[in-house]
Amino acid sequence: MTQTDRRGKTKKSTSLTGFLAATVLSSLFIALWQEFIGQTLGALLGDLLWISAILLLLGSLILLIAHAQRGAPYEPLRLIVRMLPNSPVTGYVLTVVAGLSAAVLIAPLVWPVLSPSCPLPTQLIVVTAADSEAVLREAADVYETERREENGGCRPVDVLVYAAGTTETVRQTLANGWELPANTTEMGAGPPGRSYLVDRSLGARPHYWIPESTVEFLELVPPEDGRVNSNGKLGDAGLDYLGPTRMTPLVWAVPDAFPPDVEPGILPDGPDLEWARPGLRWTSVGRLHGAHQARLLAESGRAAEQVQAEARFLGEEGADSSLALLCRVGKWADTVALVSEAAVYQARSALDSASPDCPEGMRTDLSPRYGPGLPFLDHPLVRVLWEDEEPSDLTAERQEFERFLLDLAEDEDAYAADGVYAGYRSVTGQGRAAEAMAAEHDAAHGPQVSEWAARFDPVQWWEWALQADEAHREASEPATILLAFDRSTSMASVPQQFDAARTAATTIIGDLRAQDRFGLWSYPAGDSGREATAATTLVSTTHRDNLPEELIATVEGLAPTHRPTPLREVIRAGVLALEEDAAPGAMLVVVTDGVRIQDDRGLSQEELDRVLDGTDVRVRIIAVGGGAQQAADQAACEVGILPQLTGHPRVECRDADRGRADESARGVVEEARGGR
Repeated sequence: MTQTDRRGKTKKSTSLTGFLAATVLSSLFIALWQEFIGQTLGALLGDLLWISAILLLLGSLILLIAHAQRGAPYEPLRLIVRMLPNSPVTGYVLTVVAGLSAAVLIAPLVWPVLSPSCPLPTQLIVVTAADSEAVLREAADVYETERREENGGCRPVDVLVYAAGTTETVRQTLANGWELPANTTEMGAGPPGRSYLVDRSLGARPHYWIPESTVEFLELVPPEDGRVNSNGKLGDAGLDYLGPTRMTPLVWAVPDAFPPDVEPGILPDGPDLEWARPGLRWTSVGRLHGAHQARLLAESGRAAEQVQAEARFLGEEGADSSLALLCRVGKWADTVALVSEAAVYQARSALDSASPDCPEGMRTDLSPRYGPGLPFLDHPLVRVLWEDEEPSDLTAERQEFERFLLDLAEDEDAYAADGVYAGYRSVTGQGRAAEAMAAEHDAAHGPQVSEWAARFDPVQWWEWALQADEAHREASEPATILLAFDRSTSMASVPQQFDAARTAATTIIGDLRAQDRFGLWSYPAGDSGREATAATTLVSTTHRDNLPEELIATVEGLAPTHRPTPLREVIRAGVLALEEDAAPGAMLVVVTDGVRIQDDRGLSQEELDRVLDGTDVRVRIIAVGGGAQQAADQAACEVGILPQLTGHPRVECRDADRGRADESARGVVEEARGGR
């Protein structure tokens, strides 16, 4: 009897020890597996696993106890014991089964207590152009995933990507410690702090800048000896040029119905054909378009026609990206646009071509046409080094990120239809998705793109771009702009409205040249009587050099304080004032939300149309959005009485909501210089 008890105790002790060991080891194994897989077992197999684990644990414990108590007098246990093999292996198997089922239940609870928490990730900040923002965010997601897998499940880096606006904006902010100068016009001392450039809101100081083209880098760091300088200095920032990250050729985006026997080019092919390009002065595509035009004219012995050729593009809307231009081209059936191949691919491949920037939907009937003389966008990686001392963990992540992007530039899988850079090409001109689009639309010369990429010289194109910019200036006429600024209370229904209005006004002022003339009104002048239908003259129309030094401060000090919105009355008064001024090609620019609030009937549309019928003054409305009165699917130019105003051929509207106030403002200034 004593020996049996001793053996029973030995069996119990061995079984308990084995059960605890199996449970602990299994729990640790399952917890580690869950951690590295990144999902719990419950998420993988569902609630059925947990129910099964509980039943299995209870059953195996009962069998284990019965096996350990084979000599016990309890009748229920004897019945169970008869079904179990009388072997030591039975105890071991039951112990392991019980341990595994217990581990499944307790591992998710135990592991978070035992495992160390992940430290906060290091943040890398990348600024880029509007067209590149989405694709770089996708690349950043891939990079973060790879680094997390390499780091045992913890994410060591967070990559923030955002669009920082034009090269001029980047130049100013880099030289100013990544703060917008308070006075962008150099005419006076505006209030301290950042300007109202809300359209390209600046985040934290960037570690990298990825512009559209090396041509933009050369504007900040001019080349020496015909080569790109890999290092430069701008304000408190050092710039290191690390090389291209991907390429995309410029192509002619032509309607599918475009005659196949007409070869697109810079020179006019016919009186019914229009040409369009993004803004010359604030996009790489625009700069390279001008450079191509200058080069083509020079090589054909027609360099003297360069100014006249540039004059054809004065007055175009100032689209600040290829996709924005493709949205505008949707309005003009017989227009050929020079844009990037990647933009055409994205427009044709989009499942939903409508976007906040293009609410009416992108045209999808545009095909690429290639030419051996067209330049490329190479999207260089530029490292920004500030004077502050850099932490060692940031330096390590920088090096990993640079290696990732530069390796991705040569990875063929990145340029497939499901790749990160779908629609782009590698630095050698190879790109599976782009080549498939070219073949699908029977685009001429598509197979030769790789050969052309090898001949692309950014320094030469930068030199041609300088000539184009000079020709553009010579072709420009002095602008006369009277700006009428809406101060009605409806402009403050959302804060972004009035900020966008300030942005439009300060952008126009910042784009003025010495020979340009400018005047500033605000309206209404008051809440009642004649003031409710009149404007206040803040600055009489005068040359730029004679403008008051406090002009920017005046604009930034405006506030929405009056209830009425005498839109028609102010347009009539502004047109008559410019007629009296007798300036050729004068333009009235009205910044408003389009919401008209009147206590009386006011001026009718018919009366205003009669005034517009007898004038050469052009009226351009910059619509900043109707705030609370603007429907989700409604464009800014569709709010209030704006559709009635734009029914007259001398009145046009520019949408300036959704972060496009600066682009719209630049566009009207360009148009004012065109004299059209």
